[in-house]
Amino acid sequence: MNLLDEQYREFVQPTTLTKKLTLNGETKAYPIYRVRLELLYYNEQNDRIATWISQYKSEHGGFQDLSQEAYNAVIEDFIIKSNPASIEKTKNNIKAVNQREPGVILSDGRIVDGNRRFTCLRKLAEEDPNFCWFETIILNIRMTDSKKQIKMLELAIQHGEEKKVDYNPIDRLVGVYQDIVKTRLLTIEEYAESTNETIQEVKKRVENAKLFSEFLQYIGMPEQYYIAREYQVVSIFSDMLPIFKKCKRESDVVTLKEAIFNNILMQTIDDNRKFIRYISQMMETNIFQTYLQKQLEITEKIKEKLSSNPPKNRAELNDFINENPELAEELRNTLDDFILKAKKRATKSKPSQSVSKSFTILKDVDTRIFSSLSDKELESLTADITRLSEKVDFIKGKLKIKNPVETAFEQQPFLQTESTLPVSTPEFKIADRKIIEPMLLCTDMNQVITTPTVCLHFRLAEKLPFQENEASYRLFFLNAKNERISQKIEITLQAEQTQMVTFSLSITAKETICFLAVQSMNDTEDALQQKIPFQILF
Repeated sequence: MNLLDEQYREFVQPTTLTKKLTLNGETKAYPIYRVRLELLYYNEQNDRIATWISQYKSEHGGFQDLSQEAYNAVIEDFIIKSNPASIEKTKNNIKAVNQREPGVILSDGRIVDGNRRFTCLRKLAEEDPNFCWFETIILNIRMTDSKKQIKMLELAIQHGEEKKVDYNPIDRLVGVYQDIVKTRLLTIEEYAESTNETIQEVKKRVENAKLFSEFLQYIGMPEQYYIAREYQVVSIFSDMLPIFKKCKRESDVVTLKEAIFNNILMQTIDDNRKFIRYISQMMETNIFQTYLQKQLEITEKIKEKLSSNPPKNRAELNDFINENPELAEELRNTLDDFILKAKKRATKSKPSQSVSKSFTILKDVDTRIFSSLSDKELESLTADITRLSEKVDFIKGKLKIKNPVETAFEQQPFLQTESTLPVSTPEFKIADRKIIEPMLLCTDMNQVITTPTVCLHFRLAEKLPFQENEASYRLFFLNAKNERISQKIEITLQAEQTQMVTFSLSITAKETICFLAVQSMNDTEDALQQKIPFQILF
């Protein structure tokens, strides 16, 4: 099919408008046409929906058996899901003032630029036939013959200086991986030129893309990019790269990488940046190698379980996590233990480091210039040296070892009988609602808790015009006595975003109910926005 052929004249109407495009390094004005929607089809190579495409192919094999309309319906759903708020905004805008920005299509009807506008027109045309036309440039080239040029054009339009778009970071990385690493359709230099980025920026994207591809390979789900989207792992991959450079051996890089993959897989990371910071702190002490050795033991356990029953989709991956809570607990406990050791080491070594630094500074004092100092300058220097000497004497005095009797007395444990311990039940009050914060919704409120590891999904309620676009909350579980029985987890959500959170509960066989406590980050520790009951059935 070639839409520029005479037989399609009734459905492809020229207009008096033109638009400039750069193709193959040549910039010129192209005519704009009005094309009937039913002759057009989506571009499944669109980076904006790369993870959704990978999920569909994983679950259904591909699109080869679908009619054009069925294919369009599937892709349309992906585009709407990728950013429903933006789709609704664009649709309302087109409804009010018609389509103002033309798209770009190939002569066979494939949309290169304008998938979102095409989606909005399709939805509007369901109610009003006046919206059944798409204004667009028609490039008289075939995808198979000019794949590189078309991709570079699409990138230039979508990521160019004048039109930065709101891509999901994972979808963007998938596009980078497919175009530069997997298919080698583009070089790093060509990609940078098309997206108006520096070569260094694109190189960093490639490194991040390779990391998330390695992660999918590690868990036995290669190229199922939607898994990375649901894990929301872009920031941690980006933060991982600098700490790998601190490793002294390549084997340490591999061990550390797999340790981080394990924590991502088992969803034990509450805060990506804090997690990486803790790892970095450990690397500055002599306990890092011990930590790596412990991680090797856990990695072997996880690899063995993954190989014996490899997950094939997201549901089976969730089952793997829920069926192995002991692995998640071991990962958490190991990290907590080594963080504590690292902090103790850092605290103990700090005085020595300060003294060493002071000594280094004093060694740089050039005594040869003393003879050229004025009386006032010498007096000032002498006073400073006296103060320094007094400080040294004070520190030396503190270094004196206590006598054995004092030490033995101080090491005696302080015993307290049970009757003297204070007993009280924690109390919580209803927090004051901040009306500018969208309310947090748990979409799994009817879930029955059957294991100590609980996965729940959260999103923000539809926000009102005066409310903010994002909100931060603190989540944890309480038992019937209002005692906390899980870790505290902090999340930040934006409008239309859904996030999965994994809790580890400490509950007894006798307990039949527990409560999810929801606090705004602006609330006091004793105030709750919500207290949601969950049935326990072990």
